[in-house]
Amino acid sequence: MKLFIMITLFLGIALALETSTLEARQRRPRKKTTRPRKFDGVGTFRAANRPAGAPADYKTSTGKASRKRSKDGLKKVPPEFIDPATKLRRREFETLQQLRRQVSASDFFECYNVNPRPTRQDCDVVVDQILSSNDDLIVSANACLVFSYRTCQGFFCSLCQTLTTNTNFIGNQLDTVDALCIENGQTGSIVGEDPPQWDAGFTYAGEGLPYYDVC
Repeated sequence: MKLFIMITLFLGIALALETSTLEARQRRPRKKTTRPRKFDGVGTFRAANRPAGAPADYKTSTGKASRKRSKDGLKKVPPEFIDPATKLRRREFETLQQLRRQVSASDFFECYNVNPRPTRQDCDVVVDQILSSNDDLIVSANACLVFSYRTCQGFFCSLCQTLTTNTNFIGNQLDTVDALCIENGQTGSIVGEDPPQWDAGFTYAGEGLPYYDVC
């Protein structure tokens, strides 16, 4: 009888934790945003701003990708995770649907195992802080924005040319990697193959940043 009670209690705790995780994901809506654009003007490449009230251990910096990964493991990003270009949101429904199909054909992701791996809790902090930043950014060609909290290191890299983006878009992409990879005990990347090409994802803190040859 005691064994049965202990098993029941354990299952109840596990269910409560799983429900809490699902509720947390449902409470984090995707931010409205625009996709990265090629940048030909004059601007400064800098680290992203830290939002007011950010944890002391949350850091932003710049870096450079150093670990080339094969494109063979990439899979199409599910359509529900795609951010269309908002400048076309007012067009007719059919045009928007066509845009979504085009975009989903060019955004890919890969999950992979690493040891040690970042914790889901630390990566959630990274995503939440990025989505709270409200920052417009210029990213130089072959350069990266880095976002770190304890075991988790998030990144967004311009793979081929200088581009402009914002923290809403970056946060959405990392939230997708969180959902598709981190919550399953892996880490991973998203790659946008439409110009200007980019990738975003997570690594363990301090590890080299991955990149893909998509230029």
